[in-house]
Amino acid sequence: MEPASLVRLHKVYHEAISNSESDPYRYGFVLPNWNVVQDWIGKVDTVLALGGNRAAKTQLGAWLVVKACMNNPGSLIVCFAQNAELSVLVQQSAVFHHLPIELKRKQLGQEEYISYTKQNGFAGNSVIFANGSRILFKTYSQFQQNQTVLEGLELGCYSPVVANLGAWCDEYLGGPDLINTLSFRLATRNAKMLLTFTPIDGYTETVRQYLEGATTIEEKPAELLNNRMVPYVQRCSKQDAAIIYLHTKDNPFSGYERVAKEALAKGDEQWVLCRLYGIPTKSMATKFPLFNSAINVVKHELIPRSNVTRYLILDPAGSKNWFLLWIAVDEDGAFWVYREWPDVNVGDWAIWAGRKWSYGDGAKGLGYGIRDYIDLITRSEDTEQIFERLIDPRAGAAKRPGLTGASSIIEELEDVGLLFVPAPGLDIEDGIQAIQTKMAYNTKIPVDSANHPHFYISDRCANTIAALKEYTGAAGPEEPWKDPIDCLRYAATTPCVYIDPAGMKTTGKKRGY
Repeated sequence: MEPASLVRLHKVYHEAISNSESDPYRYGFVLPNWNVVQDWIGKVDTVLALGGNRAAKTQLGAWLVVKACMNNPGSLIVCFAQNAELSVLVQQSAVFHHLPIELKRKQLGQEEYISYTKQNGFAGNSVIFANGSRILFKTYSQFQQNQTVLEGLELGCYSPVVANLGAWCDEYLGGPDLINTLSFRLATRNAKMLLTFTPIDGYTETVRQYLEGATTIEEKPAELLNNRMVPYVQRCSKQDAAIIYLHTKDNPFSGYERVAKEALAKGDEQWVLCRLYGIPTKSMATKFPLFNSAINVVKHELIPRSNVTRYLILDPAGSKNWFLLWIAVDEDGAFWVYREWPDVNVGDWAIWAGRKWSYGDGAKGLGYGIRDYIDLITRSEDTEQIFERLIDPRAGAAKRPGLTGASSIIEELEDVGLLFVPAPGLDIEDGIQAIQTKMAYNTKIPVDSANHPHFYISDRCANTIAALKEYTGAAGPEEPWKDPIDCLRYAATTPCVYIDPAGMKTTGKKRGY
């Protein structure tokens, strides 16, 4: 007798085959989430499909490409792979698999040209259909070596019947150059782009641009995470794009039961999020691999307002805006970052441009003087009781000329009533390690009251959240994201701790503490 899982697999397969008979351009099986991706390609310019292991991302891309070519006469679709070998072994093989059976035999007519072998893929790295549609297979290295390879191409279809797909980039690891070039090639026919990506090693800068500030539209329960809701469909905030998360379980041919068993044995939450639900948890080069938006970022309303000790940390700058962070420390020693300035209402602290991070509108100096910052701080804190204010020890104590002689920022702030204490002048790596310690917990067992990180941040602190995701330290002191990170490391190395108010009461006649 066959195992129950195998019986179910056969049943799903045969149901898929029978359902495919109504559409002659479908071959084999069609997963429900593929139709979700297809629907969104009709709504936005770009769809980013993030998938776990065996989530059928490549099969999805091939199915959409073939369907668009067969249904949209005169289409031109370009498919990019990492290199020539993977183009043949993975991408071209998947496209051939999804061709109608009658087209799998060699077609060498005047209007169509389809010649395929397992060894070499499609002849000429191209497929030409009888209706005038054409698929071109290219590699990322070809574009890097010659960025004119797309010149003159008008991608997509003028009169589409189904989703007007014009480009498919599989496992894209590059920067924005190719994406931007494709966008121009897609505009003429209002065609769409599909990006498929597996975030096993973290997300790239390009993927980050889609993830940043995305709004969740649809969620699904994650059975391996105690049915916690995880994103399924998201809408990007800064471009006309959507993100679809392809869950391993949704592919009945993925061997999910075995992968789930391995996941339960491993007990690593971030591993599960990434490999089974396609959810990136870190940048590929971030200094804070344990930082996870699903764990460390909380709704502002959930920040504790009582039984905490509050701190303000200041990183002053010359022509840039100063960066300020307010942190509450609870009785358990956990950091709760609850306010930043500048926030995104002032502007993004950094932006990705020209293949690197540059200072954004949030960092551009507003011309504030000491009095302006005093007004900002007192207005922001209102009636809050701030236990201590910390400042960059080097910039804060540096003497600068004034009308009444040389003075420091610390002295000028004290003159108008705000006392700032220099933070420890420890090495940057010591500070990074101190922040990492706050984020540390056992990722191999569930998060609970005993096992959890000691670092949380309000969802309103978008600039600091972005810094935690993107800071690599590679650019040294010139890296824009360093300013928010400096504030955090000053707090972690001081260290900022919870102070019991009862312990601060005066006792006895000598008025001691």
